[in-house]
Amino acid sequence: DFMALRLENTDGCSGHLQVFYNGTWGSVCSNSMTLKTVSLACKELGSGDGGTLETRLPYGRVSGPAWLDRVECGERNSSFWQCPSAPWDPQSCDDLRDETHITCNGNSELPGTSIRPVPAPCWAQEKIRAVGGENGCSGRVEVWHRGSWGTVCDDSWDMQDAEVACRQLGCGPAVSALDKAACGEATGPIWLEQVECQGTEPSLRDCWARPGDSGACRHKEDAAVNCSGLGCPGPTPLQVWCCPFCVPVHADPIRGCLISSGKLSMPIIIICIIMGALLCLLLALLAGQVRSARAGCR
Repeated sequence: DFMALRLENTDGCSGHLQVFYNGTWGSVCSNSMTLKTVSLACKELGSGDGGTLETRLPYGRVSGPAWLDRVECGERNSSFWQCPSAPWDPQSCDDLRDETHITCNGNSELPGTSIRPVPAPCWAQEKIRAVGGENGCSGRVEVWHRGSWGTVCDDSWDMQDAEVACRQLGCGPAVSALDKAACGEATGPIWLEQVECQGTEPSLRDCWARPGDSGACRHKEDAAVNCSGLGCPGPTPLQVWCCPFCVPVHADPIRGCLISSGKLSMPIIIICIIMGALLCLLLALLAGQVRSARAGCR
């Protein structure tokens, strides 16, 4: 099964390192853990290019399985999943002190440079927004990751996933889970694929998902949501009309996405004719005044 990493109960930059395996999140034991391994884990999480291993942990028993032990990453390993490790064993470590707790630095080098941007606050990695909808509670789902907004692929996107997205948006319960770029196609990266939420998670980051950089998904598969919008502002005039003389745009009552009628309505054509005639009359009056002023000067 595909494996994923997360930091449990954290702000995104610090916490207990866990791996998803066999449908369950489990611990990673700290035996043989090195800073190289921590660095690759942080990169996999999108939380920076390095970090530290916390050692002052409380006593207590681990709740849940411990899936991974003795992860030994070397200089030749460029990914956490390439590192050798001990065979899977739910009993690899049974004490909280044996769990891996890391703190990532939140930095990432820009490609082709040695410039390190100022570390973003850890909460920035939890950003989510809905784009192309009637308001901030409906639209294409985009998440902030590695310094840019990216979309979520609609593979396996369902009401449970939408419920979590709406909760993270602060928009109440979900009304519908939309697929096939129902609220328009984006142009940036695709950060998540095959999101599998139970519906009770606080954010999409806590759900199982594949990284969206496999190339298997296209923006025609961008996922979207329509939330109940409790406490959400209504549509602004700008959202209802692009401009007085443009193609009218309105909200789909079911999807919550802004859609275009695709053609100019008759009232708008009449308004355009009237405004054009008034503009011509105004220009004629101005031209007459200019001629009169020149004749007076002579």
